[in-house]
Amino acid sequence: MVNQERLDRMRRAMQEEGIDVLVLRLPENVLLLSGFWPMIGATVFVFPVDGPAHTIAPHCYEAETRCSVWETKLSHYTYGVLEAGVPGEAILQILSGIAKDKRWSCIGFEERLEVAAPSWNSAEFLLPGEHHRELLREAFPYSKLVDVSALLQRERRTKTEYEKEKLRIASEISCIGLSTFDRIVEVGVSGVELAAQVERDVMAVGTGHRGALRVRAFAQVAVGPEETAVGYRPNEVSTTRRLQGGEVALLELGVVVDGFWADRTRVRSAGKATEEQSRIFEAVRRAQEAAIREIRPGARASQVDEAARSAIQDAGYADYFPHITGHGLGFRYHESSPILSPSSSEILEEGMFTSVEPGVYKKAVGGFRIEDDVLVARTGAEVLGAHPKALA
Repeated sequence: MVNQERLDRMRRAMQEEGIDVLVLRLPENVLLLSGFWPMIGATVFVFPVDGPAHTIAPHCYEAETRCSVWETKLSHYTYGVLEAGVPGEAILQILSGIAKDKRWSCIGFEERLEVAAPSWNSAEFLLPGEHHRELLREAFPYSKLVDVSALLQRERRTKTEYEKEKLRIASEISCIGLSTFDRIVEVGVSGVELAAQVERDVMAVGTGHRGALRVRAFAQVAVGPEETAVGYRPNEVSTTRRLQGGEVALLELGVVVDGFWADRTRVRSAGKATEEQSRIFEAVRRAQEAAIREIRPGARASQVDEAARSAIQDAGYADYFPHITGHGLGFRYHESSPILSPSSSEILEEGMFTSVEPGVYKKAVGGFRIEDDVLVARTGAEVLGAHPKALA
């Protein structure tokens, strides 16, 4: 199924910016306009404002390319075998052939790479650097090269109907990991054991769900008061420490399904929760639900944050909520828009996709966060991948 809405929107944006063609390398942007999530970041996608698009990919991934890519021309170059030449030279030759007889005066490419989502091989993937820029200069010697990083980010802020459905699938699959976590938190289990089992189940059970081809999970579990009390950091550190009775475990879970991301968090107690643990958990749950109620087109991002922050303040834990209420996501684990924070000036638009994740972190008790992913729908908030919120 071609995401025609996305292609039409991008071409309109290109016309407004005076860009004749996009030449893209980042996996997340190749996915955006081709439907194919690159395996290692060695795919180049050529997207003209007029005429057919062209996908250039390593020959060893021809099967995966053909089963995913939308209606584009395809070229494959030899890669990863003894007889393969220098990849850049092969790509240059194909690009030069594509550019022949074209009157493209402005070429858009990705230059700023502060953050990038991984390809399927998340252990290592290729990034377009100075060598790629020089390759483009040689392939398009009479054209101006323009960085389109900001344009791409702006266009990605609101998701199309095709993309919304992909995100629903990713969120549904993330629930597999949440269910596993709920089931296996108990006295004596370690953080690394919890994380490993969550990742295993997401991949083993999630692959194939509603046609999902490639599924990967990134589970991080902190256990006990010392580890979970610093759970506000960008990541948890899973250790061999084992849960003791009356302690909590905090799961931070990123799931990527064919290039589309879900970001979830749950917290569970090992055994019966204490009175204060239950009180903090309920404060966080009420804060999250208050924030979700504020999400709708036209709402201020700061207004959503304030709803969560006020609920936690009313419960007496204002000093223990040190981070923002949410961030954009979809083509990355974390995207730059929207940001639900006290200082945000953003206005929510239909099609935006955001996490909602208030938390309370207290050294003597531990860290508590509930995170779900929410689509800004025409009538309000659509919570994707609904899953119970329970401490025990």
